[in-house]
Order: sequence, then C-alpha cells, then structure tokens
Amino acid sequence: MDEAPLRAVVIGSGVGGAAAALLLAHAGIPTLLVEKERRLGGSSAAYDRDGFRVDTATHMLCCGEQGPLGDVLRRVGQVDALTFRESDAPAALCFADASAGAARAGRVVLQADLSGLAGAALELARGLDLTPLEATGAARLFAHAAAMRDVELAACDGVTAEAYVARFLPRPAAAARLGGLLGLPLLLPGAEASAGEALLSLRRLARAGRQRYPEGGASRIPDVFCRLARELGAAVWTGAAVRRVVVRDRRVRGVELEDGTALPARIVVSTAGLLRTVSGLVGEPHFPDGYVARVRAITPQPRRVEVKIGLRRRLVAAGALAGLAGGAGASALPFYCLAPTRFDPSLAPPGHELLCACAVSGGRAGASPGAPGATVDELLRALSAAVPGVLSDPVFVDGSPADGGGEACAPGGELTAGTAQTPGQVGRARPAVYTPVRGLYLAGRAAGGRGAGMDLAASSAIECVDRILVDLGRDLGAPAPAALIGIAGDLLARAASSAVSWVTRPRG
Repeated sequence: MDEAPLRAVVIGSGVGGAAAALLLAHAGIPTLLVEKERRLGGSSAAYDRDGFRVDTATHMLCCGEQGPLGDVLRRVGQVDALTFRESDAPAALCFADASAGAARAGRVVLQADLSGLAGAALELARGLDLTPLEATGAARLFAHAAAMRDVELAACDGVTAEAYVARFLPRPAAAARLGGLLGLPLLLPGAEASAGEALLSLRRLARAGRQRYPEGGASRIPDVFCRLARELGAAVWTGAAVRRVVVRDRRVRGVELEDGTALPARIVVSTAGLLRTVSGLVGEPHFPDGYVARVRAITPQPRRVEVKIGLRRRLVAAGALAGLAGGAGASALPFYCLAPTRFDPSLAPPGHELLCACAVSGGRAGASPGAPGATVDELLRALSAAVPGVLSDPVFVDGSPADGGGEACAPGGELTAGTAQTPGQVGRARPAVYTPVRGLYLAGRAAGGRGAGMDLAASSAIECVDRILVDLGRDLGAPAPAALIGIAGDLLARAASSAVSWVTRPRG
C-alpha cells in the first residue's frame, strides 16, 4: 500500500454508508463499499418471517422525499428511485396504565403542526397527569416550540429535554413525563436528550406534513442507494469484514480485510462508530492525545429494548404510537411503536399487521443514573395496555437478542455505533465528519448531521461527502466528471487484481 490511489472505501452499508457510497460514486470517485454481514443494510436490514417483511430495528418516521433521504436522491438525479408512503392513519400519543391488572389508554392525535398540540392541552393533561395550570404550561411550551427560530432552537442544544420542559412545568414529575416524550425521537431519556435536537427533529417532521415511511420497509433505502451506486461504477461487497484501516504518517493508505485482502485507498469513510474506528480499526497512536480523549468521553447511543409483533388482524388505529406506560408518576416508561403495514400493507400477508416497538434501556422518566433498564416484558405490557388484544393471538413475537429474539433485532452495527444526541454532542458540538488522520472520515449516526433516525444518517453522509469534495478541491456545485465515472469500474478491477480468487468467490 505504498501508493494509495484516489479511491474511497466505505465501511458499512447502513443508510449512512450506502448514501455516502452513492454520493462519492456520483462525484466520480472510484468507490468500494464493504459490509461485514452477508446482507446489506446494517441496522436498516430486514428479515422474512411467516410472510412478513420485518425491519431488524425499530425506525422513526422520516421526512421522506422532503428530507435528507430525498436530498441524496436529488443530488444524483434519481428522486423517483424511492417511494415514501403516508399512513392511512395519523400518528398518536398514547398513555397506558397496565398496573394492578387494569388497562387504561388515552390518545392524542398528532397534528402536522406542532402548534396543533397546544389545542390538545386537556388530553395531554390527562395523559401526563397534569394539573389545569400545568396543562396551560404545556400548551405554552408547544406554542413556543412551534414559533422558535432555528437560532433559538440551537440555543437549546445544551439543555436537556427535561430541563427545557421544567421552564414551563416546574413540578419534577410533570417535567420528567413530558421530557420523556420529547426525548423519544432521539431514543434517549428526557434527562439526557438535547432539547434543541429533539425540538428540531419534531419541527422537521411537522414541516414535512404527514409522516412517511419507505415503500418496502427501511431496508429498501440502503438497497436502492447501493444499486444506484453500482450503476455509477461503485463496487459493493458483502461478507467482507474490515480488520484494520491502514495509516502511515497520519494519512490513510487503505483497508485490510479479515481474510488479508489489501485494498489501497486514499479515502476511507467509516460508519462503525467513533470509538471502534479510532481505537479498533485505526489505533489510538495515530491520533493526537486530545482527540483520543474526546472520543473516549463520547456518550454512545444506548442500547434499546425492542419487540416485533406479527398480528393476524389490524388492531392499531395509528401509523405510529409514542407514549408513556406505567400509570401516573415520574417513573413511567416512554415507548415508541411503528406500524409499518399502515404505510405499506404488502409488508405482511393480506389483512395482517406488523408492529415494531422499542423502549430505551434505562429510559424511564425520572429514573436515576444506573437504574435498571427496561425489559421486553415491560415493553410488551405497555403495548398490551396501549393496544388491547395485541398479544391475544399473535403470529409471532420477536424480542431483543438478550431476551431470545435472535435475528429479530439489528446485529449490532449502527445501533451501538451512534453518538448519543445529548447536550455537548449535537449541533456545533457534534463530532466532526473529518478526523485528524488525513483521508479518514466518519458518516452515519456517529458524527455530523442533525435530526433523527434514517434522516440523521443521510444528513451525516451528505455532510461527509461534501467535506471530502472540499478537501479534494472540488467545486460542490460542479457535476461529476463523466470520464471519472466511466473508468471507476476499471480502476477498482485493477486495484483488486491481486486478489482475484477472493473477489470471485460467493459473497452472499
């Protein structure tokens, strides 16, 4: 690897990695995406069971073609390559009490405008156990959030969602409950989630109108991005785990795979997460001490408890539920449940319904640090209270890996590779997409970008590739050189000529 050519290797095929590979290929940079699993998608992969197409992870609703996912497609002139569907039922807040053997559920339909929640103050008050005066405070909070300018939202980046709510609801239990709901888009407890980032995510969804989900499920996004990247000359390898990123003199020289294959490259984009990239794939001695200290101090995205449920009939009268379970008090469990079949019925057999639900481990409203995390059983009880009959005769119930769910949940990857969107880790304080090692960049949920879920990953990929092009001296507005696109496949073939036998064996 003495002479590293102008070539990019992207590690990971989640939404962030697949988007980065597509944008790099469109820019005329010979690109190779390597994925350690036998299937594409990372945490946005899917599996088939009993006629259902099940997302391996529970995903947030997205802005569709109006958000970062659409921006990626617009940049490559393929805006119609993905279809985003609206639900036949609106999203809703749900407050469920499964205590003492009683089930109580109240719902507040979410409007396309945050200010619409101000008009639902009475329903919110009941669900959140608020006093009449606190209900007025909640209405003021949503009206204030809807009217805030972007600069005012950014000023809330360093404040937790719970602390922001406390400005309007001084009672700790009330602030903890509503703060827990605000933290849900970031999959963080309200006492940890950045208020600015949470409100920004909600605002983007509101401005996009009715929420959307990709036709074919979340796995359709990386699949399409990778297909388009291939059409532009990029190579996509599955079953190709990276052993290390080769660095000399603080400059990327390429990548070495677990089977010993050497891939010379001048650019490496990692979606494996900050700590794994710096300490595992590259090695801390290649970075300044201050950068390593910062990486070690980063709070990662916490693991979450998940369940996937296949139902024989439709029971959920909403595209998605966001709610609190456990009755009144600060210790209620925030949970989120998506019904993908409300957006695309083809994801299940006719008349059936698919539910994907999650709760943040340790995410109870008002829970102290180090408190026991939520369990699959608690999440199932919450869903049973919110959706009566959900467990009476399911086709299947898949839980988190730790609870015997096996393949049902994402195999690591971006779920644990993300940088938590807490105060000090969002906006200007978020880890940069570039690193002190020249040619090493980060994408996905680990660095850069704003927003939530798949939108965040796509936003990060756009930021990452823009930075790469700037570092190469490219004009961001210039079209990709046709000549470079045309020879991309030839360059990759010559680069891999020393490993022909390895390249040509089956790769899943």
